[in-house]
Amino acid sequence: MTRTADEVYLGVDVGTTYTKIQIVDADGNTVALSSRATPWERTAGVTILTPDRLLDEVFQHLETVLDDHPARRVVGIGLTGFGETGVPLGAQGDVLAPGLPWYDLHGADQLDRLAVSLGREAFTGSSGLPMNLKPSLFKFAWLAERYAPLSRWVRWVSIQEWLAFRLTGTIAAEASLASRTGLLDVVSGDQSAETSAWAGVPPTLLPERVGAGTSIGRVTTGPARIHGAHVTIAGLDHLVAAVGLGALDDADLVDSCGTGEAIIRRLPERPWNALNLVDAVNRELSVGRDVFPGRLQAMASVRSGIGMGRFLKLMGIQRDELPALDEAALAVFPRVDGPRVSNVWLDQAQLTNIDYEPDRAEVWRAVIEAVQERAAYLVHQLDVVAGVPARRRIMTGGGLTSRAVREIKRRYLGDYELPDISEATSLGAAHFARMAAGAIPPIRITGSSSDSAVDNAPDHPHLAPVDPADHLASVPGGREDQR
Repeated sequence: MTRTADEVYLGVDVGTTYTKIQIVDADGNTVALSSRATPWERTAGVTILTPDRLLDEVFQHLETVLDDHPARRVVGIGLTGFGETGVPLGAQGDVLAPGLPWYDLHGADQLDRLAVSLGREAFTGSSGLPMNLKPSLFKFAWLAERYAPLSRWVRWVSIQEWLAFRLTGTIAAEASLASRTGLLDVVSGDQSAETSAWAGVPPTLLPERVGAGTSIGRVTTGPARIHGAHVTIAGLDHLVAAVGLGALDDADLVDSCGTGEAIIRRLPERPWNALNLVDAVNRELSVGRDVFPGRLQAMASVRSGIGMGRFLKLMGIQRDELPALDEAALAVFPRVDGPRVSNVWLDQAQLTNIDYEPDRAEVWRAVIEAVQERAAYLVHQLDVVAGVPARRRIMTGGGLTSRAVREIKRRYLGDYELPDISEATSLGAAHFARMAAGAIPPIRITGSSSDSAVDNAPDHPHLAPVDPADHLASVPGGREDQR
């Protein structure tokens, strides 16, 4: 297909805090990048996302961005973001309840009910997810009680899938997003009949899955300048970011460092079963469908940014003081009897071994060391589950603005790449938009780690095999919530 110079493609990333829109040209070069606050609302003590309000905000945002580029013609749109927030649809495609954020804590009673009736291993072996409140299905009962009974629910779609539906009139799902509901049997790729029966929803609640980069239709509503553009559901944000970063090999590891830290490995193309999924979750990972057809991915999470930030607050460090603190921390030689920090990634962290003359640089060094030790442990678990060590490590995110974090992370994880890409997620979505419009061939995984025996892990004791039970024995309150 012949492309023209005026054609552009949009990547829309609905994020927890901000919704980003990136415009790229036919060659994938960034033309514009813009962000606006995602329009959450607080009502009756609950944070919700009203789909129609989000759509209006996205349309206004699009018009503002496109007004700066009047000669450009939009031919493709890719939609990405977090996967747990979704909405139930009725028989006419009507929204029956608002979306809840992934961090919403409603549904704790459902965790206990599932553990007793279905069983933790049965759920984990099907969904690849740990038993926590992040999967969408644990909010179903709460939403049904307050908005619309389950008997009226015909479909469940993520907020990105709903946007795609409103743009094109086509109801479809994408596998990596569907994996975050807890309803999808990750190995088969089908909706789990057992989990659906437990949740009281129809076995067809999840729409037919389509691959990222597949056009589900053309835009028929909204600003005139996007009418006729191909629309694709690009998939789960972290996985789409990996595409934006060019991490397209089985042996690539992506570490996205922000408020939270997500560490991702694409799993080799080989048979997987429920026992493999249970083992991965026991290693503090989650497993889900990838954005690539028929493929799986494993993910670990560390609440690193928010966890470290509380220590900066404790020490009264302002943003402009961080570079000097970094330099001082890198000059520190950690003492055996010096400050120690533990459980930085949990709700309650511990700071011990403070003497009469506490040194902020020593404390900051101890904080970073604790987080990177945790990250190294999880990287090792990802390598074990994948069956081969990562050959290439790619880092991204605002958490790496700290020089001390960058350098200490390298000591724990080994050499890594740090691409100069500010918004990899919306960029990845824009690449899938190019694919949907036929501007580029299908995006594929370019290599296979199954034939690789490379191990470039640094010679560091924290990367030695660790039994998860041993690692967790000293963690008060149990595990961190896995992503």
